[in-house]
Amino acid sequence: MREIKKVEEKETAVTLSRFGVRPLSHRVAIYQYLLGTKNHPTADTIYTELKPSLPSLSRTTVYNVLNHLCEKGAVRRVTIEDHESRFDADIRDHIHFKCSQCQQVFDLFEVNFPRLEIPEGFSATSVQVNIEGVCPHCKSGR
Repeated sequence: MREIKKVEEKETAVTLSRFGVRPLSHRVAIYQYLLGTKNHPTADTIYTELKPSLPSLSRTTVYNVLNHLCEKGAVRRVTIEDHESRFDADIRDHIHFKCSQCQQVFDLFEVNFPRLEIPEGFSATSVQVNIEGVCPHCKSGR
């Protein structure tokens, strides 16, 4: 089990290097966490989840690492509500759906990503499409 974790850490370090990110231990741990979750965690959630296994981790470090990973393009910041940033290591184009009942954020790949034509002179650097509604689980009342 421990050997598998080391291999995963090495693979994660190589991936981070491809993005131009030095694979320091906290960066690797945070990126691995994001790769292993599909729930688009907040920085506080990441801190809370990783702190028990990384006692030297600080909240400031988590925020700094996430900002760096976003700047390098390894992670996307997902802003569905003004007061809340979530993070996604799946950087492929896709739509986010936030359930207004359970507050979960889902990736929607099967929905066609809209092709936008912006006026001449403008240059888009990123596009986020967020939908809010009720997920199938909450809709069925389970």
